[in-house]
Amino acid sequence: MRWPWRPRGSSQRLTLRRAGSQHAFVLTDGAPGDEPARLLRWGLLPDARPVPAGEAIALLDPADYQILKVDTPNVPQEELKPAARWQIKEMVDVDVAELTLDVMHVGGDVDRPLRQLFVVAARNSAIKALTQGAAGLAEQVGVVDIWETALRNLLAAQARADDLAARACAAVLIDEGHCILVVCAGDELFYTRRLEGDPKLLARARGDDSGAAVAELPLGFEYQPGGAFDSPGVQESPLVVELQRSIDVWERSWPELPLARLYVVTAEHGPEVAALIQRELGQRTIALDPLAAFAPDAPAPEGDARQALAACLPLLGAALRTETRKL
Repeated sequence: MRWPWRPRGSSQRLTLRRAGSQHAFVLTDGAPGDEPARLLRWGLLPDARPVPAGEAIALLDPADYQILKVDTPNVPQEELKPAARWQIKEMVDVDVAELTLDVMHVGGDVDRPLRQLFVVAARNSAIKALTQGAAGLAEQVGVVDIWETALRNLLAAQARADDLAARACAAVLIDEGHCILVVCAGDELFYTRRLEGDPKLLARARGDDSGAAVAELPLGFEYQPGGAFDSPGVQESPLVVELQRSIDVWERSWPELPLARLYVVTAEHGPEVAALIQRELGQRTIALDPLAAFAPDAPAPEGDARQALAACLPLLGAALRTETRKL
């Protein structure tokens, strides 16, 4: 969702969101391109203080928008949004007049026998509240972005670094209030889903779960009811169960794009969480460093370091947004 373009006074880009009573922000220099952007400032501000930048991007909270998938209507490109508005009117619980829409093709603008659209439907009231709340940090918000496309940006940058850009890769962002999965290939978003979180996941990953110990399962282990691991002491993680279901849906929907890797994006104990998910899911899983896509020598975050990283995870992805994106 992009407001009318205006000339930028500098190459610096500010991404921001409200995190509880505080303001999370990321300030970078240089649009993403051949050279990585420099991370200038980032962290949490207790009060809204101006952060000068040439462009400001505000991130909507996931509770304030939906992502719907519909068949691409047979209309010219410039008529996609009005057509999508008509298509989703029975899929939302509010009057479509109260929503701002944007659309993008599933898997990018590539001709396929059956093309589908992601339709992002955001409440007008939420966008207004977001932009008004951002006024203390930025003079004017030019772009409103969402978590799924921000996570896509982080995943695409990591896949390119790992020589997997042409392969299908997934990333799951896990924090206290959200668990979001995306699958991308060729820098394009193909699949996204919001999952049920697992409050015990971190404790189990650290090995300090007070419950029954979980049996060590080899990579590639396939659970069979009644097998050796079918015991009352072994509890399936709801997150791992939903990840497996999502991967099953992906493999049925896109058999020509087998999943090469799953990345875990989390503020704490990423390698341990990734190792646990790999062990239980049987899918190659590694932790993604959200700062790796930026130039080295990034400054320390402002505010509490742990809280700042957790609040800024999606903002770091939004900072990698390119001008050609619709979202």
